[in-house]
Amino acid sequence: MSTSFKRRLLVTLSVLLLGGSLLHAVPPPADPTPAVKLKESVLPPGVSLSQGISEITGVAISPLTGVSVVGAWTYYKTEPQLRHRLPWYCHPGVWGTGLALLAICFLKDFLGAAAPPLVKKPLDFAELFENKLSALVASAGFVPLVALAMAHFNQAQPQAVNDLAGSGLAVIPLASWVDLTVHTPWITIPVSLVAFAVVWLSAHAINVLIALSPFGIVDAGLKLIKLGLMALVAGATFIHPYAGAAVSLLLIFIGFLVAGWSFRLTLFGTLMGADFLLNRRAAAADLTIGVRGFLARRTEGVPVRTAGRLKHDASSGLVFSYHPWLVLPERQIPLSVADAPKVICKGLLHPSLAHREDSSSASTRSALILLPRYRGLEDMIARHFGCQQVVDGALLRGFKAMRQWLVGMLSPGRKLVEMHP
Repeated sequence: MSTSFKRRLLVTLSVLLLGGSLLHAVPPPADPTPAVKLKESVLPPGVSLSQGISEITGVAISPLTGVSVVGAWTYYKTEPQLRHRLPWYCHPGVWGTGLALLAICFLKDFLGAAAPPLVKKPLDFAELFENKLSALVASAGFVPLVALAMAHFNQAQPQAVNDLAGSGLAVIPLASWVDLTVHTPWITIPVSLVAFAVVWLSAHAINVLIALSPFGIVDAGLKLIKLGLMALVAGATFIHPYAGAAVSLLLIFIGFLVAGWSFRLTLFGTLMGADFLLNRRAAAADLTIGVRGFLARRTEGVPVRTAGRLKHDASSGLVFSYHPWLVLPERQIPLSVADAPKVICKGLLHPSLAHREDSSSASTRSALILLPRYRGLEDMIARHFGCQQVVDGALLRGFKAMRQWLVGMLSPGRKLVEMHP
C-alpha cells in the first residue's frame, strides 16, 4: 500500500469522525409542534369563564333542554375512545331521555292548542313540576361540575398564559386578571349556584304564567319568549364567547332585580298547581287556624301574591298573617275596609275574598286569592269570617252564561211546540 493512499485514507477517516462529532454536538432543529399545540390548546384569557357563564345561564332558562342539548353536543364532539370519561349528563341514556320528554312537551303544546283549557291545563301544571325537578337535578349535578371545570381550567392557565405572553401573544389584562383570579371552587360553585337560581326563578315565572293563562295564544307567546332567550344566549356565544357572557350577565342582573316577584309567583304557581293536580280538599276544622291564600293586590306596602293566612285578630277583625320570605318573623296587616262589605267569590279553580265598592254596587274588588282546596267551603268561610254573601266570580259567571246560551241554542224547541199547539 503506497504512502499517498495511506494519507488519503487517514484524511477521510478524520473528516468522518469530525462530522459525526459535530452532528452530535449541534442540537436538532426545534420542533414547532409543541408551540402550535400550546397556542391551540390554551384559550385566550376569559374565554373559559365566558363559556361557563353562558352554559349555566342557558341551562337555567330551561334545565331539561339545556342539560340535554349540552350533553348531546359534548358526547358527539368527544372522541369515541374518550367518551367513557364524560360526565353523567353526556350519557346517551340521559340526554336521549331528555330529548324524548322535550318531544312529548312539544306535541302537548302543538296538539293542545286546539284542546279546551280544562284539558290542556293539567298537562301545563305537570310540566311546571317537571321544570322544578329538572332544575333541582341541574343545580345539584350540572352547575357544580361546570363551576369546578372553570376553576380547574383557570388553575392550569397561569403558566400557559405566561408562556404565550413571553412568545409575543397579546392578552387582555382585565380578562386575564379575572380568569386567573377565579381559580377556586369555593368561589365559582356558590356564585354559579346563585346565578343559576336567579335566572331559573325568572324563567320559571314564565312557566307559571303559561299554566295559569286560560288563552292558548298567550301560552304560545310565552313559549316563544323562552325559546328566544335561549336562542339569544346560544347565538351570542356562537358569535364570540365574550358576547355570550355579556348577554348572560345581563340576564343574571335582570334576574336579581325581579327575584322577589319571581319567587312569589313561583310559590303561587306551586301551591295552586299542587292543589289542582292532587285534588286537595280542606276540612271544616282547618278554618279555625286560618285560610291560606295570596294577596290579590298590593296592601299596606305588602307586595301582590304574598303567601299567608286569613285570620281574626283580637278585635274580631280580618287580618292577613304572613312571614316575609317564608322564614322571617310573622307580620299582620288588616284586610277589613270601612263601609266596604266583604263577599266570597266562587271561581272555576279557586275562591277569593273581595270587597264591594259600596253596599249598593254589584261590582267587587278582589283582596285575597284562596287556594283551590277551599272549593265547596265558600258558605262556611263566609259565615266564619262574617262575609255578607257568596257570589259567583266574573269568570264563573261568564262560563255559566256561555253554557246557558249553548243550551238555549241547542235545545229541541219544546217552547215553540207549547206556544203553537
